[in-house]
Amino acid sequence: MASDLSLFQAVILAVVQGATEFLPISSSGHLVLMRQLFNWSDEGGLVFDTVLHAGSLLALLIYFWRTWRDIIAGYFRFHSIERAPERRLPWLLVTATIPVVLAAPWLKSFLESEATTRNSLAVGLSMVATAALFWLCDLRFRPSGKPVGFTDALLIGLMQIVALLPGASRSGWTTSGGILTGQTRESAVRFAFLMAVPAIAGAILFQARDILDLGLIIMAPLQLLTAFAVSFVVSLLAIHFCLVYFRRHSLRFFSIYLALVGLLAIAL
Repeated sequence: MASDLSLFQAVILAVVQGATEFLPISSSGHLVLMRQLFNWSDEGGLVFDTVLHAGSLLALLIYFWRTWRDIIAGYFRFHSIERAPERRLPWLLVTATIPVVLAAPWLKSFLESEATTRNSLAVGLSMVATAALFWLCDLRFRPSGKPVGFTDALLIGLMQIVALLPGASRSGWTTSGGILTGQTRESAVRFAFLMAVPAIAGAILFQARDILDLGLIIMAPLQLLTAFAVSFVVSLLAIHFCLVYFRRHSLRFFSIYLALVGLLAIAL
């Protein structure tokens, strides 16, 4: 399958992906709306979006390199009590990832269909629902200061299934899950970002066969590499911005934004 996206369009979509993957406003939803709003090609859209997600994945791996280093160090120091949280974190991430791993194969055809989810109406409804969730999180924000437990991780993982829908932000729904389980906003955002590593990596592997079968090599290599690089750089900036922003601010601004954009998408 070939894509009619120009280099300019690919770069714009890469900027949108890098920013919205981590800002809690849905990268997949904005990519769908951008294509529909400007009538850009969606041929091979899911596969091209996966290439953009790979840039975001690399940004996560590099930004949190100290976390990955501490996890490895924790397993080489078996009797260190101080390293217990680092040894526990991978299992929390596994627990949080299991629900979406089980659900994604069953939902694949539904999520790829333009008639069901990859259209402005479905995206708009998902955005409005996400806005309502953010508002609920602000009303119920009661941080307990306790670390994420396995039950908490499972609940957050169930939220990630809903976030498969275009318009339902993965970072937003998983952050909301963390807040509803008693985490501070910064802690919830950080865990949501760490969860994104197996989620995005799994999505890339899930789409690998499609990338080969659909023949995206028809797209100019420069176009793909440029989009990947732009997504990577913008993702790095977005990760840092979110971790700083949510130390002092709530989800309310993003709730209002999603409600407005969602209603506009429905009107389209």
